[in-house]
Amino acid sequence: MIMKKFLRMMMTAVLAVVCNVALAQDYIWTEDWSTAKSDQTPTDVNSNYSSTNGGGTTKIYNEKLAGGTAPELLIAKSNGSFTANIDLKGKSGEFTLRFLTNQTIEVSSNTTGVTIGKLTKNGTSRECTVTVPPSTPTLQLTFTSTTSKNARFDDVKLFQGNAKKPAGLSWGTASRSVTIGADDNVFPTLTNDNNLAVTYTCEPATVATIDKDGNITLVGEGDATVSAIFEGNAEYEAQTVSYTLQVKAAPTVDISNTPETAYSVANAIELIEANKGLDTKVYVKGIVTEVSEISLVHGNATYKITDDAAKTNELVVFRGYYLNGEKFTADDQLKVNDNVVVYGKLTDYNGTKEITTGSSIYSLNGTTGINTITTDGATDGVTYNLAGQRVAESYKGAVIRNGKKFIQR
Repeated sequence: MIMKKFLRMMMTAVLAVVCNVALAQDYIWTEDWSTAKSDQTPTDVNSNYSSTNGGGTTKIYNEKLAGGTAPELLIAKSNGSFTANIDLKGKSGEFTLRFLTNQTIEVSSNTTGVTIGKLTKNGTSRECTVTVPPSTPTLQLTFTSTTSKNARFDDVKLFQGNAKKPAGLSWGTASRSVTIGADDNVFPTLTNDNNLAVTYTCEPATVATIDKDGNITLVGEGDATVSAIFEGNAEYEAQTVSYTLQVKAAPTVDISNTPETAYSVANAIELIEANKGLDTKVYVKGIVTEVSEISLVHGNATYKITDDAAKTNELVVFRGYYLNGEKFTADDQLKVNDNVVVYGKLTDYNGTKEITTGSSIYSLNGTTGINTITTDGATDGVTYNLAGQRVAESYKGAVIRNGKKFIQR
């Protein structure tokens, strides 16, 4: 009986030692940018660091797109890079390199004899082996963003021994804008490839709430922080990931209007941002601030309108037609500072707020086309369009002949 008890005690002790060894880590280098400030370069943070800019600027941002905590490093797209010279403290052999990123990053080293294994992916976490020959005092590691997208880089660790696995949680974004009452709100989806038990929080509750399954209810206008929290277990590291939810109030603009109650440019932009009334033609009034093109080949024009001289808001009218839907026939039919009421559909085209193709000018400096245009007593039997240009009998549209206005079909 005593012998059995002794053996059980010995086995427990052995298991405890094995477990401790299994989770033992010898960290050689870590960096989470917690001491860095926005716009600093890696060299500003540590003299052993350097960087190249590639297609942008490699620098610190106060964001958390990589899946860690802010701040983090942005490694510029198109071969921007970050390099660290690491004191190995007399260590050599096989190391584990682990870091967080939201894009593709390649790892390389110009240190003699060093080999780097294939990167594995777990959410936003990347991991590979780094093998260093004996008597190597310093290891140089370079992290390069080889694609056309900026890469965020955070929470890097170089260690020997075994460690818990990264949780691999990610929202995939630092912020998301939604509107109360909108039918097309899209909320970020948590990446949780390891099916870990997480707790959701949303603060403040006066802006939005979140249930145990991650479903969000919008409450009021403002910014809220949405988080997913994993407490950690014997196999996976603890991790908390968050994003900012920007909640906009429901638009107060009525989506029905008339020429007399035409929307301002600010109203139109509000509707576009709220994704309201985009399937219906509406009237928008404004001042022309720029005429990008008047195409006499296609008979349409692309120009910008605003509410005031300060150009507080600007809306692009893309390939719109002249009064009554007529084609433009002269370069001077529309000029900067003209006052217009435009009739057409609103849209957001790749971030540009605009009145889309096929719109027409309802009124230009108070003129509403065929209903108000004067003929200066023209009674010569010749047919003119509304721009006062002579046209053939085959011309179709609004015309003037012998002082009378009518539609020629």
